[in-house]
Amino acid sequence: MRIGIIGVGVVGSGVVDIIEQKQKEWAALGVTVEIGGICAKSDVELAPYKAKNYRVTTSADELINDASLQAVVELAGGYELPRKWITQALQAGKHVVTANKALLAKYGHEVFPLASQKKCHLLFEAAVGGGIPIIRSIQEGMTGNQIERLSCIINGTCNYIMSQMSQSDLSFEDALKQAQAKGYAEADPSFDIEGIDAAHKTAILASLASGHRVDFQRMHITGITGVQAQDIQYAKEFDCCIKLLGNFRRVGERIDARVHPCIIPNDHLLSGVNGVLNAVYLECNNLGATLQTGAGAGKLPTASAVVADLVSLERSLGGRAPISMEWFNEGNNAELMSIADLETRYYFRFTTKDACGVLAGITSILSKHGISIESILQKNVKDPGKVSIVVLTERSKERDVVAALKEIDCLSAVSEPSRMLRFL
Repeated sequence: MRIGIIGVGVVGSGVVDIIEQKQKEWAALGVTVEIGGICAKSDVELAPYKAKNYRVTTSADELINDASLQAVVELAGGYELPRKWITQALQAGKHVVTANKALLAKYGHEVFPLASQKKCHLLFEAAVGGGIPIIRSIQEGMTGNQIERLSCIINGTCNYIMSQMSQSDLSFEDALKQAQAKGYAEADPSFDIEGIDAAHKTAILASLASGHRVDFQRMHITGITGVQAQDIQYAKEFDCCIKLLGNFRRVGERIDARVHPCIIPNDHLLSGVNGVLNAVYLECNNLGATLQTGAGAGKLPTASAVVADLVSLERSLGGRAPISMEWFNEGNNAELMSIADLETRYYFRFTTKDACGVLAGITSILSKHGISIESILQKNVKDPGKVSIVVLTERSKERDVVAALKEIDCLSAVSEPSRMLRFL
């Protein structure tokens, strides 16, 4: 199989490295993957590959129109240009391998049906979870199951920041600076810390798990910027931790898909996933609970997932039909449950004046809205005359919680807006 690679940044260069390392080993197994062309934006990026006598070009169209190539590997990132290239490649009857979760989340409803119509493979293992083989697990390994629930730590930047806040008692700002210094966060980290990257990946996983297209733009998405060091420390006192999670579950005919920080009990499998690691936790009707964890980003982990797709594709060219994703279209959109209908346990933190009757006023409002209290913790804060009141609730409805917090924030004794976190 001859392939063309578009994009030789961090992941693309890793793909070339692994192919060079593994070619002889694969040949002994009857697998041949040959790089028939490499495309990048500039001659400077292409210089190392030209020196190795690879065919190089700054024109993606040149590779896509090359009849000698059976597959195109898109690793450039972004939305519009990859959309154009992948569409053109499929129209030309070429198979496609991509790591582009943003494109698939936004335009999967266009490219997946097209791949099915053209009887082409469109493989995307590296798009979600880096080196964790979660896509193939859901598409093939879980075919004897129905996935009832899925929770994932799917953004290494956020997981590193939350882990450092917990383990090193850092503020969010200091943990972010440390992540940037180590290369785990971009200079502009908003795509990660606002939850957008996690939403792209969660939407793809929720779609595969449900068999309906989940539109990430309709999901509830909250990042980690509102989580404070105090919340991390108070969670510890309840034997819990806080992680940014992508969540999916079936609620009758509707789909609950959302991304936000969650409080996780320390006896849950996800609680021990720290640093830049990713993890996907599944609850299936026949298999039960499983956890897959590993490096969610980085040159070689992500490149290894791309290469795994290439080897699978090469072996499929003998006649194995592509896995149909024709169902991933706008006519098969999932009916998403409103966040207002969510029912779970909650964590509240109120900063109030240290005065008689304040706690009674708060609990009275919670009771009025049907919110039962599981436990209360009261702590002094640095500001004289103020206290923090932390409340854990029994299962409550989100719409009731929102209404209660709005009323509590209007109390004269409440000094700051209420903080709210949901339990897993």
